[in-house]
This record gives sequence, structure tokens and C-alpha cells, in this order.
Amino acid sequence: MKKVSLDVWIQLIGMLGVLGGLVALIIELNQSQRLSQASAYQARNSEIQEAQRELALSEDFAEILQKFDSQGVDSLTLGERSRVVAWHSAMQWRMQGQFYQYQQGFLEEAALEQTLNDLASGIYQKWEELDLTERIQPFEWKQRIRDRLGQN
Repeated sequence: MKKVSLDVWIQLIGMLGVLGGLVALIIELNQSQRLSQASAYQARNSEIQEAQRELALSEDFAEILQKFDSQGVDSLTLGERSRVVAWHSAMQWRMQGQFYQYQQGFLEEAALEQTLNDLASGIYQKWEELDLTERIQPFEWKQRIRDRLGQN
């Protein structure tokens, strides 16, 4: 009778070990998927930042941004406006990417707070002038921005 009881205990311990292994595997797969998504998001952001860097390094772009900052969107030619919109759109994608990284637990709260501070210090107002605020995604990010700006 003890032998049967010992066999039952061994089987139970074995099943618990298999169950524990499956739980560990599921957790590992979930983390791997999150890391893969974050990596893909980061790769896309890197491409956008590279395009933004090329745009910023053009000789006349600093003057165009200064013109936009001091005289407003109506002072820009169509070509200049397109370049400023491209610049701010890329900035939007980068900030949305940072929020995604934050949601996934790969970015600290302090970094997200700095991004929100940057938006509140005038960037969001520029996005309004350029009609870019409706493109902000996801809804949770848009809500965090509105909360910071007091636009509940």
C-alpha cells in the first residue's frame, strides 16, 4: 500500500513540475513577444528619427522653423509648410513610440514626464497650428496629453 501511495505522490509531483514548466514557458513567451513588439516599434522610430535628422541637417530648415516659430504657419510657403509638418509628424511618432515603450514597461515614468513637459511647453500648440492633434494615437496617450494640458 505504501508503494502505491509513493507512486501517486511521485506522479503528483511530476505533474506539478510539468505545470510549473508550462507556466514559466507562457511567461517567457509573453515577455519575448513584448520585447519583439518593442523592438519593432523602436526600429520604426529609428527610421523616422533618421529622416528627421536628415531634414534638420538641411541648410535652410533652421530658418524655416524660426520663421514658423516667430511668424506662424501662415507665413510659410507650401513647401516650407510641408517640411514643418513632416518634422512635427516625425516628432509625434517618436513621442507615441515613447508612450508605447512606457506602456510595455521599457521606459521610466521620468522619461514620459519629460515628453509631456515638452508638449506642454509649446510643441502641442504648434501641432494645433499645423492641424496634427487629431493624429495622436493611441487614445490613452492623447488622454495623458490632455490631462497634462488641463483639457480634460
